[in-house]
Amino acid sequence: MGYQGYLVKVGEYKIPYKFINSETYVGQRAVLDLDSYRDADGGLHREALSHVPCKAEFETPPNLTSSEFAELMDNIRSYYIDELERKAVVSVFIPEINDYITQKMYIPDIVPTIDSELNGELIYKPIRLGFVGY
Repeated sequence: MGYQGYLVKVGEYKIPYKFINSETYVGQRAVLDLDSYRDADGGLHREALSHVPCKAEFETPPNLTSSEFAELMDNIRSYYIDELERKAVVSVFIPEINDYITQKMYIPDIVPTIDSELNGELIYKPIRLGFVGY
């Protein structure tokens, strides 16, 4: 399928590049094993699982205003399937496979750091956003 013009899509919301510092984007899938073992000769016998959680994370650009951050989070929150868990169906681009993986994911704690205030708006330092598959 290949790259389709976005890195992260939450529900139907494709996060615009204006909210992503692309130099900080990481999209990866894990390889999980179940009951893998080494035999008496030291050979590894792996039982890799077909369903593995993936994750993506990035930082926002510096100097994001409070209204811009609210726009980003309002759009993301509108697609939560469980607000308490911050769970949504998310598609993330995985460069390793040059394709997207879509899974139910949660967003770990978001910790905005205020840099300053300008004209009644807060200005934030880069904010890390992550999406972790189940």
